[in-house]
Amino acid sequence: MSEERNDVVRRKGRIKWFNQFKGYGFVEVDGIQGDVFLHFFAVDRFGRGRLNNDDIILCDIIESEKGYQVKDVIELLQSNKYEIDDGNLIHTEGEVKWFNPSKGFGFAQLDSGEDVFIHSSLLKKYKMTTIESGRRIRLTIHRTNFGYEATDIGV
Repeated sequence: MSEERNDVVRRKGRIKWFNQFKGYGFVEVDGIQGDVFLHFFAVDRFGRGRLNNDDIILCDIIESEKGYQVKDVIELLQSNKYEIDDGNLIHTEGEVKWFNPSKGFGFAQLDSGEDVFIHSSLLKKYKMTTIESGRRIRLTIHRTNFGYEATDIGV
């Protein structure tokens, strides 16, 4: 990358790994040797709670004192997450296990004991920023290769 430090360059990259609980991960980017740091805030600004290993993204990269990092995720070009239930939505109920507004996601637990991922965008729909642990909620969910994910909540 021959651009000056702090110049923003747009590149395609592959998510090497991203840990939503730690709030960061790394991307392998075309034309950059070594890993590029990806912080949760860049993912959240894009409107997602997480990216999955092997997802392909278009992103803006900057060079900092600590190395290269993703400034913004521009587009998800190819997702590694897919529905495994033929797109059928399930209407059910569960209890909020925890929700962290600063991370932008949380989990509910179904009565069967299975966890459901809840992204902050669902709360924004109802003009909420958080939801308290222990609260019973109605959920519309679908199953992906990463587990259950809420597509809507009833509060």
